[in-house]
Amino acid sequence: MNESFTVYIEELDKVVKFVDRVRELHQLDEIVSRGTAFPVAIYGPEGCGKTALLKYVARSLAKRSDTIVIYIDALEQFELEKALLSSHREVLEVVRDVSSVPIGSALARLCMSLVTRLASRISLKGKNVVLLIDDVYRAIGLENVDRYTKSLYEWIGYLHEKFEVSNVAIILTTSEGVSKRELSKHTYVDLRMLWNLSREGFEELVQQLDQLRNVDVEELWILTGGNPRALIDIARRGWNVERWMEYLYEGKIRRAMHLVGREKLRSLAEDPDSDWVAAERLEEMGLMIELRRASAVGTVPDPCTELGVGRDWAWQLPAYRYVVLRRIGE
Repeated sequence: MNESFTVYIEELDKVVKFVDRVRELHQLDEIVSRGTAFPVAIYGPEGCGKTALLKYVARSLAKRSDTIVIYIDALEQFELEKALLSSHREVLEVVRDVSSVPIGSALARLCMSLVTRLASRISLKGKNVVLLIDDVYRAIGLENVDRYTKSLYEWIGYLHEKFEVSNVAIILTTSEGVSKRELSKHTYVDLRMLWNLSREGFEELVQQLDQLRNVDVEELWILTGGNPRALIDIARRGWNVERWMEYLYEGKIRRAMHLVGREKLRSLAEDPDSDWVAAERLEEMGLMIELRRASAVGTVPDPCTELGVGRDWAWQLPAYRYVVLRRIGE
């Protein structure tokens, strides 16, 4: 999976080349090739690039004659063309009667039924069936995390028995901390972590977004930790870092300072592993994230105080840590 792939950034009305992720793509290719006994649920920092990665995988697999791939953007509300990518036109035909809005959520809930309907049109015998569902748990509701994931696990066996498929691979993504915690309680799901871009990939993305080459790449790296969406947010604010950090404070940090407390935030800013209870609370608020180093897709960042990365916990963006320390010091 190494062909050229572009990503449209709607916020900037700009098309960029897909960057980095060589190791991640290799691992996902191995997962897809051998099939999954359990659904693979990938979590990671908000904006780390899970959507772009899944779309890349979907479009690469669509070229394989022995593979039926279905990608669903579970958060897409209105447009079928955005909510669904597939290798077979028959998939589009069986969803024409899906009129529910938001449509992505409806497709996520109906994914098992869609493949069953597809089997009535084309033979699945000897085929590899790959189902990629992006941001599914936020779309279907946290109360449905366990039941939905277990249903997909049971469905894998059903596809083998009923339709004699060769392999089944189900890959789900989530940015939501509570769903990750629920999934970690169960044995019928393979929980993996995806991190931000590497330094090299990040710099390549900066170059594509800033044609004038007049930004401070080092500052951007220290504040974003390689997070693509954070970089895009800064770019759409005219590369005004101060304005972006004010947005972060008003959007998330101010609330955390009231609900979690300044001293606990200070402690976690100095050492992300210092308070697991408070870190879990901040994970629910989208500020921190638990690091699962042994089950990562791709690389995991080394502990680094400046980037807010510990051994077990990390700030989702180094900028969150920076804003916390600056506001507490005022």
